Amino acid sequence: MKKAILSTALAFLFLTGAAQAGCEQGDPPTLPDGATASEAQMADAVKSVKAYIAATEEFQACLTAEGKRGKMDVESYNKSTERMEKLAANFNKQLKAFKSRGG
Repeated sequence: MKKAILSTALAFLFLTGAAQAGCEQGDPPTLPDGATASEAQMADAVKSVKAYIAATEEFQACLTAEGKRGKMDVESYNKSTERMEKLAANFNKQLKAFKSRGG
């Protein structure tokens, strides 16, 4: 249930972020513990991570477009890149733990 709400929220942010007056980005998804997660939980995590990355790319495109109008928020752009990298590293860590148990 939590993941469905998160996916819906991410989809909403993805679809509406660039349409608003400013650029907005949501929080990264919470990942399951790979040491105990089920295959379904890991599959949901993959979807959540992909949705977050797509939403972040849309956010960054919005920032870039604003930058072309003289309002580039470089700090927000860089922070969003750091958040994506941190999420990817954490996901890879959890995936490795999941696979080490034979998942």
